[in-house]
Amino acid sequence: MSYGNGFSNKPFERASKTAHTNIINDVEVQSFLTKCKIPPYQDDVDDADMKIHMLEVPSNNPIKNIIAIDGGYTNVFVKEEFPSSTIAFFQFGALFFKHQDLIDLKVKPFIDPDDFSKLQNIQRIKLVVPTKGIALDGEPDLISSVRKTIYDFFCTQPERNGFMDALKWLIFEEYDSSSKNVTWHLATCPYCSEGVDIQAKDLSSTYTITCPHCGGKIYLTDVFRLHEAIDNELGAGGVLGYLSTTVEQFIIVFLIKQMLSIKPSLLSETLFIKDGPLAFFGQTANIHKPMRKLMTYLNKYHAIYVVGLEKSGSFVEHAEQVSKKMVPKQILLLGNKYIYKYIIPGQARNNEPYASSSYYGHKLIFKSEYSNVYVATIPNMQALAEPQIKDYINIHTILYNVTALRCDLYYNSLVPVVLANKLVSLADHPSADLLKSFAQNKIL
Repeated sequence: MSYGNGFSNKPFERASKTAHTNIINDVEVQSFLTKCKIPPYQDDVDDADMKIHMLEVPSNNPIKNIIAIDGGYTNVFVKEEFPSSTIAFFQFGALFFKHQDLIDLKVKPFIDPDDFSKLQNIQRIKLVVPTKGIALDGEPDLISSVRKTIYDFFCTQPERNGFMDALKWLIFEEYDSSSKNVTWHLATCPYCSEGVDIQAKDLSSTYTITCPHCGGKIYLTDVFRLHEAIDNELGAGGVLGYLSTTVEQFIIVFLIKQMLSIKPSLLSETLFIKDGPLAFFGQTANIHKPMRKLMTYLNKYHAIYVVGLEKSGSFVEHAEQVSKKMVPKQILLLGNKYIYKYIIPGQARNNEPYASSSYYGHKLIFKSEYSNVYVATIPNMQALAEPQIKDYINIHTILYNVTALRCDLYYNSLVPVVLANKLVSLADHPSADLLKSFAQNKIL
């Protein structure tokens, strides 16, 4: 690494202009590169490897309501000088509208602002998390501050104990009267790192338990295990993405719980659209297990229509290429054989289904009748190495409605996803700049 000049008027040390020759001429480097493999281009995709199905248009579309969930965050400096301090601002949204309102809008020659406002009925949820060099009053360090922040958020949003009740309801399977004494194993106590078994009956009225090994207070939100990826010196920047996708999906869980308690028939009329795949990543990955159990239960006793749509990444890049070999209304199912041959270099371990430790759905590529291409995740009841069309819960109804929600404003976009993103996303400029000034004004 070259010397800088941050503390003097002396020049930068420039990098060598010839040192690359040592790498190029190295026999071991050359040998290593010859062993590297990359996925083939679309022209090399064998048609025999493509599990293609045609979309079946439902005779009676049950979907009357659309709910799109999205979120955004930005991490800003409160103090840039050493030692630096940062804080993250999150904004999540659940966009509600009637399916018929969108259909009516499409057939009108002119759009009335009042009609368009029907598609912008969104509930926003805010979260602020310290990420480096900051501690909350009463908390001993950054790790404890982040834990307390997430706990308080779940206890207060989107209403009193809203997310916390939904979390307890999900992991202890309280939606199913036949489930008794469900135990959740917390891999590490935030204080002593010992494993702790938790049952619903062990929780206090404040959703906490006492660690049997060290006596420390454990919050129910510690089941996300985010404390394992936070360092008091390096910060909590690494958990922001995990936290964002977790909250987005708990909006779905909360809404499902509300519908079941108020009017269960709403579930059979509602399509939930999440921006991004149906999965929990990093330390939160284990939450995919109770989520799949919930999807299986709802599919058996009620109805559930949930889809995750991706905008970027390896699967989206491959979809753009392979869609040239597909015709409109075709669905390409993605199993191990196809994924590891054409998208993700490598091979599955012990034939485990792709991402079975984090996803609660299977991926697919769909080319709509308008030739829009989507990479979607649809819930499954069991992770399979080679899923069949029947293994995707309500696949035809979901994709039929995805087709109807197309938006011509952006490439392969959907109206609810575009609107949700516009209403909750935080831009680098001016949002991040203004939030930085706001935070500095309040904290410093």
